[in-house]
Amino acid sequence: MSVLAGIHAVKHALDAGDSIDELLIEKGKHHPRLNELIHLAKKHSIRFSFVPKEALARLAEGVPHQGVVAKMVAAGAQAVPTFEAWLKTVDMETAPMVLLLDQVTDPHNLGACVRTAEAAGCAAVIVLKDHAADVHSPVVAKAACGALSRLPVLRVINMKRCIEQLQQQGFWTVGLAGEAELSIYDAKLSGATAVVMGSEDKGVRRLVRETCDQLIHIPMPGVVESLNVSVATGVALFEINRQRVTA
Repeated sequence: MSVLAGIHAVKHALDAGDSIDELLIEKGKHHPRLNELIHLAKKHSIRFSFVPKEALARLAEGVPHQGVVAKMVAAGAQAVPTFEAWLKTVDMETAPMVLLLDQVTDPHNLGACVRTAEAAGCAAVIVLKDHAADVHSPVVAKAACGALSRLPVLRVINMKRCIEQLQQQGFWTVGLAGEAELSIYDAKLSGATAVVMGSEDKGVRRLVRETCDQLIHIPMPGVVESLNVSVATGVALFEINRQRVTA
């Protein structure tokens, strides 16, 4: 079950028409913005109920819930059961872009990356089944800000094998690596592209790097030597979009 916690996040989901199964409101809590959420739930024929504060805290798993939790129908994560099934549906003529996250274990970062990928127009986000943050966690859902219901988030066992399958399909696969010689601004990325991002502490793993068609880096004129993975993801994906617009 995927849940969304917090007034702003839940209202955003309601306004966007995201698939909400049920709204849970803190019993005895009175707030104008909670009343607004109840009104929206009635308007969209979404069931709601009042529950103890402790029940919300358990569901929210540490995310500040502000008196409301939404049980989500995670269409993006559930509509396509496997990576292989999704791959069969990809229209390569549209030059799709996909994001691969190699061992990104921080839920805030994973959620932010999913949000960025959706905003950039990615066809999917691919994560590992193990050694990755739980895509259904409230922290990921809150950071994704509704993107989980609009974008397939596919889980795979082997990232190297996944990249090879994408290559067979016609994707050009690029890995972000600080030691790479080629700048992202000099790479040609206007076709179907799979972008591989690694964890902040280790980056993209060696075998995964070696499987990529190309390694690129983001030039950083400052003293800091690395970027947050979600920030680097944004730079990479929107540079690809820029190249496509100007191509």
